[in-house]
Amino acid sequence: MKLQVEGQSIYVYQGGEAHQAGAPTLCFIHGAAMDHTVWTLYARYWAKRGFNVAAIDLPGHGQSDGEPLATIAHSARFVATLVDQHMPSGDVYWVGHSMGSLIALECAALVERSKALVMMGTAFPMKVGEPLLNSAKANEQMAIDIVSLFGHSFGSQLGGNPVAGIHTQTLAERLMEQASDDVMYTDLNACHTYDQGLDTAGRVNCAAFLILAELDRMTPPRAAQPLIDGLSGSHVIRLADCGHMMMTEKPEQTHLALLECIEAATAGGTARK
Repeated sequence: MKLQVEGQSIYVYQGGEAHQAGAPTLCFIHGAAMDHTVWTLYARYWAKRGFNVAAIDLPGHGQSDGEPLATIAHSARFVATLVDQHMPSGDVYWVGHSMGSLIALECAALVERSKALVMMGTAFPMKVGEPLLNSAKANEQMAIDIVSLFGHSFGSQLGGNPVAGIHTQTLAERLMEQASDDVMYTDLNACHTYDQGLDTAGRVNCAAFLILAELDRMTPPRAAQPLIDGLSGSHVIRLADCGHMMMTEKPEQTHLALLECIEAATAGGTARK
């Protein structure tokens, strides 16, 4: 589905189901140099369970027009505007991975009807190493190689995917290679320069969950501690034997963790600590 937001055509994947007036919205926000396709399996599941699903291609990503937005705050205002204009009723559940987790954090503080925030593969501050930033700025293949290498656990690099013929590391590389020039650098620099996470966390009033991967070398679980402390009543689920790209590395475990978070928030409870 293409939606008009601030004069731009933005692609939103609905999980194969039409949106229903008044139903809660589950908004998925992808990471740097990615697009909505990382959420396909999860979007389909929730779209068939009474949610309006909005897996967004951020401006300049995937099938969306425009240029990538330079800051986390700008991306959050844009996404919040999209949801308020096109899904104006019902509770909103925000789910973001990596860069998308920071955007989701800002959205949860911006939108009063936020019901839950789920931050996956997250950290604050989310600093990016100078070699990666420089390589991304030069639009070098090495930037993709670095993210691919450090973004996956060693087990995923070897293979062993439960779906025959699928290699998660190669899939991530192909997806990043499809991005236009400067997209990866703009995204990574937005993460690197984002400095208001703790202030924003203090303004989040909805249920907050963090899904962290124990073998994540891009956003190590210890780097999420400031967010865990800053989000009132936050709850953490840790995925064993999994790296940063959890949605494709461990799809079943990630699905069950997200299921636990959404069901707990819907029921007004919490997931396990």
